[in-house]
Amino acid sequence: MGRPRSGTTLLKTLFDAHPNVKIPSELPIFLPLYQKFKGVKNWDEKNITLFIDHIFKPDVFNNRRIENLKIDRERFTEELLNPGQISSIQDLLIKFNEHAYSPFDKKEILLVGDKNPVYSIYTKRFIKIFPEARFICIVRDYRDNFVSLRNLQEMKLEAPLLTLQIARWVHITRLFHRCAARYPERFCIVRYEDLVQQPEKTFESLCGFLNIPYSPGVFNFHMKKDEILNTFQNPAIEIIHKSLMSPVNTGRMNLWKEQMTAAEIQVADQIAGSTADLMHYERAGKSWYFSIFMRSIPMWLYCKLLFTMMTVGSRLPYRMSRSIALNLPGLVRFYSKLRGKGKTGNQPKQ
Repeated sequence: MGRPRSGTTLLKTLFDAHPNVKIPSELPIFLPLYQKFKGVKNWDEKNITLFIDHIFKPDVFNNRRIENLKIDRERFTEELLNPGQISSIQDLLIKFNEHAYSPFDKKEILLVGDKNPVYSIYTKRFIKIFPEARFICIVRDYRDNFVSLRNLQEMKLEAPLLTLQIARWVHITRLFHRCAARYPERFCIVRYEDLVQQPEKTFESLCGFLNIPYSPGVFNFHMKKDEILNTFQNPAIEIIHKSLMSPVNTGRMNLWKEQMTAAEIQVADQIAGSTADLMHYERAGKSWYFSIFMRSIPMWLYCKLLFTMMTVGSRLPYRMSRSIALNLPGLVRFYSKLRGKGKTGNQPKQ
């Protein structure tokens, strides 16, 4: 779990490079599949076949391409139809990820995981859907998180509004801490900065949390660069995740010190507030300004509306829920255009 541009892909890649772990490429379809098939009680050959036929339909997940997972449909079907393999939709979802392609060599699979930043909003729901699952939540400095999102605004990942992005960071980080407090044995919160500054120590600790052996060979993941790029044949992969084509390093830390103005830092620090302190991020200043508070109100309200609508929408059919997720951010982009260029939070420091 984690915000977009917070290190989730790095963490996922390290685990997928582990010989006993399988975590496929990002494809947020667990919730729509769960929503569609949760009512099935008898997973006989007929219902399993219906499930398989559904997921392999062309464009069933809109622009999300299941082909990228390179699942061997014949082998997948054969295993699912073996007696005793499937008793719930949860079993099917786990098998789905287990059969996804990985560029890394595998031995016995001890752990199957999933990585989709959008799932962070639904953390509480996943706790109930997968009662035996463990959750690793990665958090990155809120200022670097914003800078990274802004630097990729042409990819339209999220609206690059400073107040909105810091509000989202606060919301998700607080959610992780509430869940960790309630389920300490199932949650582990890790900082991106700790992962890149002390990769071996941090990853070994995470392996211990998941009860799997530590494998130092995972840090050679970048040697699979050509295979990864050739597999997915998507130019966006190299643009969005170009830092993953090199060994783990600290080159993406403290970008905010050069790419944010003093005014932007002031706004970010005030909105992050005590949540920044909770995560041991040093704020440049702790002054409180009424003007910043007033400017942040619209985005706080929008943030609350967005997460509420997405939570409700996750219980709707996939196309409806995806429509909500795609159209609500359009309101913010429109708001951003109305504000015009050159205002705090819209443009990087020149």
